[in-house]
Amino acid sequence: MVYLSLCIPTNGIEEWVFPVLDRIYEQKVNSDQWEVIVTDNGDNEVFYEKMLNYAEKHEKLIYKKTKAFLFENQIEALRLASGEYLKFMNHRSLLEDGALQWMIDLVKDNMDEKPIIYLSNGELRYKKPQNYATFDEFVRGLKEYASWTTGVGVWKSDFEKMPNDWKYNKISPHSDVLFRERGKSRYLIDDTIWSHDIDASHEKKGKYDLYKAFACEEITITLQLYIDGDISGDTLKYIIKCYEKCVARFYCMFNIMHIPCSYNLKGFDEAMGIFIKKENVIVRAYLTVPQMVIAKIFQYLVRKK
Repeated sequence: MVYLSLCIPTNGIEEWVFPVLDRIYEQKVNSDQWEVIVTDNGDNEVFYEKMLNYAEKHEKLIYKKTKAFLFENQIEALRLASGEYLKFMNHRSLLEDGALQWMIDLVKDNMDEKPIIYLSNGELRYKKPQNYATFDEFVRGLKEYASWTTGVGVWKSDFEKMPNDWKYNKISPHSDVLFRERGKSRYLIDDTIWSHDIDASHEKKGKYDLYKAFACEEITITLQLYIDGDISGDTLKYIIKCYEKCVARFYCMFNIMHIPCSYNLKGFDEAMGIFIKKENVIVRAYLTVPQMVIAKIFQYLVRKK
């Protein structure tokens, strides 16, 4: 039985994808229990030819060239998957040793109840798995990380309930999947670290309007949950505050410290004042600068060792 489908949407960056795939196959886990899906909406012909060759030499790998627009490539990967549980994986994320078996065991342990599972990979700093009895508690526990595709997975039986003609959110289609099942008896956030990025830079992460995405569009998704009556006003306010902190970090990194990135940063002023106050973001961003500098010094010292 295929318990786990690792779904890797990509725009064809070969220096990331092939090491990611190699690490999966190095895990030496029974291949009857897992598969890999790679959907490619890029225009890199060299990558395309190399992927065809790689797929011929490796079992349990499905590769498809798509014309999906931006992040809709994520949904194309889910549609091709046949596992019991479909897990998004970033095209630059290397699995930690033992991570593939850990995921399969997690799926097996939860197959009867089929809770919503979010694998936050150490980002939320939870010391142990967090179980929630309500959707409202789950959304609150996710904070702004509901915007992070890599943590998301879905049971195939739940994904198959999505109408074929469903109009997915353009900037965050994974949120339609994550927030589809709002009446489950259990929701799980597991913060175990299961991968690390090949490249932690922001120079090849897309050219979308960063501030419109995180100061408006992502919050609008949470607002709709409130309008639908599935989360409380307090949770909505809390999530907006989380996004305010997130946007302030971005402003600190890219507008103050000028860390190189591929994002469109021109939409900051226009995105402010809808949900988040511009002055709050700027003040918080400047207060964040010392923390960012200390973190960079620490990372440098660790690398030197």
